[in-house]
Amino acid sequence: MRGSPRTRPAKPALSRDSIVAAALDLVDEFGSDAVTMRRVATAVDTSPGALYVYVSDRRELMALVHDRAVADVELPTDADGPWRTRLELLVQRTVDALAVHADIAAVGLTDLAPGPHSLRIIEEILRLLRMGGVDDKACAWAVDLFGQYIASSALEGGGRSRAAPPHHGVSAADHPTMHALAPLLTSGDPVARAAWKLRVLVDGILAQPPSGELQAV
Repeated sequence: MRGSPRTRPAKPALSRDSIVAAALDLVDEFGSDAVTMRRVATAVDTSPGALYVYVSDRRELMALVHDRAVADVELPTDADGPWRTRLELLVQRTVDALAVHADIAAVGLTDLAPGPHSLRIIEEILRLLRMGGVDDKACAWAVDLFGQYIASSALEGGGRSRAAPPHHGVSAADHPTMHALAPLLTSGDPVARAAWKLRVLVDGILAQPPSGELQAV
């Protein structure tokens, strides 16, 4: 009696989650620019056209991938300390979550709408700022600064935006100040530098006048 014919294992069910997960894997391996609908389709063993049942286009897909990258960011609680400690902790956790995924943080600098996980973080940043006495207009403007800080810090942490030291190849005659400060420009522990930059950012927000005095430059 002939044995049963060997059959190909069933493909995993296609879903938005599986598509986003595959795209994030591609980001990790090749970077965001290398993620195409065709590549994602190959990764999930389907045709590019099938992806459009779940996402409208690549822009939406990359927004979803960015949101997936911050899905596991844990919001600080009262046990973590006062509002400022919790704010700085939340920002750093978000930076760390993005930094492990190559250059996906760059998506946060675009005009794409934030997803639910990103909105959860934004909501908590705004809530903590208000808890700290920052008025509403300053809160609204400050959240943009935090978004830019998070994206740039994550890109630096992920190694995708690192360039030669700013003093590399400059002469004392042409750039005397840079030359004089050269030992300090890249000095210090990265964690300490990050904490200093974030502290300066929060200090600057707290030092702003009431919203009635804020004016666009």
